[in-house]
Amino acid sequence: MTKQRAALASLTAAAILLSGCASSFHGSYLVGQRYFKTNIDTQPVIILGVDNWDTTERRVLVEPGMREIRVQAMPVPGAPQETGSLKLDVKPCFTYYIVAVRQNPIEAAFTTRVDYAEPLGGCTPPPEKK
Repeated sequence: MTKQRAALASLTAAAILLSGCASSFHGSYLVGQRYFKTNIDTQPVIILGVDNWDTTERRVLVEPGMREIRVQAMPVPGAPQETGSLKLDVKPCFTYYIVAVRQNPIEAAFTTRVDYAEPLGGCTPPPEKK
């Protein structure tokens, strides 16, 4: 009987800890990868920075709100390296896949867009303020 009670107590404690972790996280991630692999006009990007801070992370954690994202696309042979930016209203509890869009594969100029916004599992957005 004592082992069963100890096991039940440890399971209850683990459930309480996990539920507390899941409900306290409200951030979102920015990823410079393609979500839809079949779009041949899109390419992955390197996220250089968000707002006024630089980053070297491949998966960038950001707070919700309006953000300016600076990116660098893959180089085109014989052309100077291009950078771009994207203004994005980041919602809580999402992963945003950001890509470069080129008119053709040999053109250096590109535009930036969100390829897909995927909800984060285990993340509960805070209630809307009234």
